[in-house]
Amino acid sequence: MVATSRVRIYKAEEIDLDDLTAKAQAILQKKPFVWQLEIAEAILRGEDVIVDVGTGSGKTLCFTLPLLKDETDMVLVVSPLTALMVDQAKEAQVATVAICAETMALAGADNLYKEILSGKFCQIVVSPEIATSAAFRTAVLSKKEFSGVLHAVCIDEAHCISLWGGSFRPDYANLGVLRGCFPKHVPFVVASATLPDHILDDVRRKLRLSESAKLVRVTNARPNVALSVRPMRFDNYSMADLRFLIPSGASKADDIPITLVYCNKWIACEDAVDRLHAWAATEGIPTDCIAFYHAKIGEKQKRELEEKLRKGEIRILVCTDAVGMGCDMRNIARVVLWGLPPSFCALVQRAGRAGRDFGTLREAILIVPPSVIKNGTKAAEIELAVQEAADAQAENRGDEAEEGLEQNGIEVTQGNEQVLVNDGGVQVEQDSEPEDDPHEKLKHRKKFTKSDTNTLEARYLTLFACAARCLQVIWDEFFGNDKKLQLKYLTTTTY
Repeated sequence: MVATSRVRIYKAEEIDLDDLTAKAQAILQKKPFVWQLEIAEAILRGEDVIVDVGTGSGKTLCFTLPLLKDETDMVLVVSPLTALMVDQAKEAQVATVAICAETMALAGADNLYKEILSGKFCQIVVSPEIATSAAFRTAVLSKKEFSGVLHAVCIDEAHCISLWGGSFRPDYANLGVLRGCFPKHVPFVVASATLPDHILDDVRRKLRLSESAKLVRVTNARPNVALSVRPMRFDNYSMADLRFLIPSGASKADDIPITLVYCNKWIACEDAVDRLHAWAATEGIPTDCIAFYHAKIGEKQKRELEEKLRKGEIRILVCTDAVGMGCDMRNIARVVLWGLPPSFCALVQRAGRAGRDFGTLREAILIVPPSVIKNGTKAAEIELAVQEAADAQAENRGDEAEEGLEQNGIEVTQGNEQVLVNDGGVQVEQDSEPEDDPHEKLKHRKKFTKSDTNTLEARYLTLFACAARCLQVIWDEFFGNDKKLQLKYLTTTTY
């Protein structure tokens, strides 16, 4: 049974945006933009909101603004990465707690749950595995002390819900179960820098977003990142095309620009580091400035590598999508994509790790076999690639983190399972081809099918890999950036 809510739903005339701005400046030390205030107003009115806003533009501020209206309200924020969650909790200007394997190991799950129910925190940042678990639902979500003061459920990096989103997470696809845990007027807020229409359709369906959800879109263009494509000149196995990462004449680690190298498979990360270590050693450069990062390494090692990368001690980090998503690393000078990513969103998310402060010129380089540049890719290959990426995500979930969750009573779902709530209780089903939902159907255009999506992804990956046109133009066209709010200093962005 869903608890009665004590949260107030406001009418438009009851919301003073000037007052909200003044509180944001006083408490958060930030002056919100008009589009951020519009999102906060929609949340206060109990409306679902879609925040399709580029990296670094201020998506997460929108989660906090509604809390300034009533200090007794709470928001639940679902975030995909432990590092991102811990950073958000540390940097927040309102009382915030991160609930993940790492923090539960330090403070104890029961203690954290009690503090949440006591009202100590107004912003609860939680991993998707925990958010959808029976243990968390029983201990926190079902309690009137929580659901009665919950104002919104905010899902960051919402593209993780979709197979084609670029960083698919099986647990993200299960988040629709949260709809049944709270009063109907509790809005869902989904945020991502990569929500083209076909990904947004998938997100709408899986989260059962209202047809009338407010949609705010700000361009994700990255004019400060030079994009380029290079054909492999050497055998793929040798990885000799990565030799340029250690500049000619380099004699110390600082001579190497801070670089992320993205590989599609974790084993390729380790192979690349072996090659790079050998090349660095021949130049007399310490090899500890080059490392790999993927889902199979321990959580402690991940945090250490992230800190070394921030400090510039790591100069080349060879990684999978396990690194970087949402993390505010502004010193990345160069991103290299080794091989064609499984989707266009994946390409953009990886390339977008470079130059996140917008004030410096950086570069992103895609390196692919000559056959890809000549022939491109096909819909069938996209279908296989995204499924392989999804399978890898399920297989490569960090064993250490998962074990930590299980020790705290969190059972992690497998594969593409959907956890559904009905009158008979909770049941688990396998995800299948979506059916039309009349309640969610958009009125003015046909929804994307799986076939449509694979064809669209193949087309744009081919255009990019073949460099058929200006690469930034292809990027902008894929996301419809010309129809969004544009980057304007102190109007839509601080950069």
